[in-house]
Amino acid sequence: MIEVQFTAYEYNSNDSFSNSVYEMKGSEESGWQILRNSSPYLELGKGYRLLKTELCGICSTDLDRRFLPFPLPQIIGHEVVASDYLTGKKYVLEINDTVVSRGEEADPFCQVGIPTHSPTRMVLGIDRLPGGFGPYILAPKGNLVETKQLGDMEAVLLEPFAASLHGVEVSLHRAGSDLKKIAVLGPRRLGSLVIAALDLYRKRNNLNYKIVSFVRHQNLADLSLRMGADQVLYFSNLGEEKVVEGLLFERNVGVPTIASWSDYKHSFDLVFDTTGSISGLETSIYLTYKEIHRKTTNGQASLGITHLTELVVDEISVTNLRSGFLDLVWGISTSTPAWVYVSSSASLNKKEKELLDDLEKKDQIRIFKGSIEEGNKFLESVNFTGDLPRFDFAILDSSSELDLVIRPDKKEEKSLVRPRGFILISKSAERESNLFLDWITGGGILSTSRCGDFVRTRELLVSEPGFLKSVSENLISKEFDSRSIPEAYTDARKPENIKVVVRHKAS
Repeated sequence: MIEVQFTAYEYNSNDSFSNSVYEMKGSEESGWQILRNSSPYLELGKGYRLLKTELCGICSTDLDRRFLPFPLPQIIGHEVVASDYLTGKKYVLEINDTVVSRGEEADPFCQVGIPTHSPTRMVLGIDRLPGGFGPYILAPKGNLVETKQLGDMEAVLLEPFAASLHGVEVSLHRAGSDLKKIAVLGPRRLGSLVIAALDLYRKRNNLNYKIVSFVRHQNLADLSLRMGADQVLYFSNLGEEKVVEGLLFERNVGVPTIASWSDYKHSFDLVFDTTGSISGLETSIYLTYKEIHRKTTNGQASLGITHLTELVVDEISVTNLRSGFLDLVWGISTSTPAWVYVSSSASLNKKEKELLDDLEKKDQIRIFKGSIEEGNKFLESVNFTGDLPRFDFAILDSSSELDLVIRPDKKEEKSLVRPRGFILISKSAERESNLFLDWITGGGILSTSRCGDFVRTRELLVSEPGFLKSVSENLISKEFDSRSIPEAYTDARKPENIKVVVRHKAS
């Protein structure tokens, strides 16, 4: 039996911190009991190892934690480097606590290759499981990834870099080799890593697309160029109603030139939105008519859509109902035919009806048509035969139903569409008109992604010695002692600081 007691900063729903006393009692073989201020907080089964926190990064999700649909207060922080309580060996921690990572029998989500989307999962420092702002952590043994060749400041970036690389691979694999220009909005904590991942991917795959960073703070221009951008466009009022003139910075060109906002309308093949701002989606729509890849989990609505963060959490994409939509499936091993939900209020045009009829006759899809409530009930009935209790695709024609499909029940973090599924918008003439739906039915794709594979990313970095070290030296602005977490959190919000980390020193 191991027992530790410590005082830790908890994050509260009013965006403040307060101290609470925690106790962790148990063992990897028998399970654990976590007490908070002498009251039961969480019971964990076997398979968890006690680790001492070494280092924890502060990311945009932490800064927007109060907007996310998970209980507070909590010890937050999920970009964690930790050491074994007994051996001292250092690890980076995968953040999704699943049955597979605990060594238990795989559930249906694990069986089809998406364990990080298991509905029974907890998430380190985000959903219930105490995170890296505390001096001790309980982590599933399967989530411990040895740091190996990575130094502390490299290892603390492995979680966000793996997520960035995952988003790059997902988007660029679908787009193919025809990409000419890619934009990155919000090149700070996560956006800078997306630029670095785009540059690494370009070099390793002998591609020649141009990476363009959009900033609203001129001091970020040099950082973007160092991270791998070819050009940086600085507009001080980026995201506001009227953007007119700015500056263009180019690699190896000392003096910036005047840039006109109107020159960049629909000029990009792909835009990564990492802004964390409400205006990011609308700005992205202006810059491309093809694809927006959203990495923002700010918990806030945009363009009338409330559950955009949940869309990212589930890695669900949105596009128009088109022929060949079955080819959009990615990152999952499912059996055919695919299950398609068609909203009873959607008015499909003749061509769309014929497309669905043809696919159904060929036994490539099975269709359920009804209200969202009826669709939810059907998933629980014996007539539904999918691998997961979700539809693979949902066909709608309104933004209000988009939110309802993403989260049909306010009490449950569960979508009508499976993780990595697609919501398809009908082109019906009777469809409501708004900026987002018009962009989608014009051929746009809103894609999303979340966590990356730590081990695969670490092994890739082995073949790129010094890459993440250089990134960390450019990105990490300040290091705080864990006794100053509220100050570190406040500093992380300041425009002049890109990445702030917290170090837990030996007591």
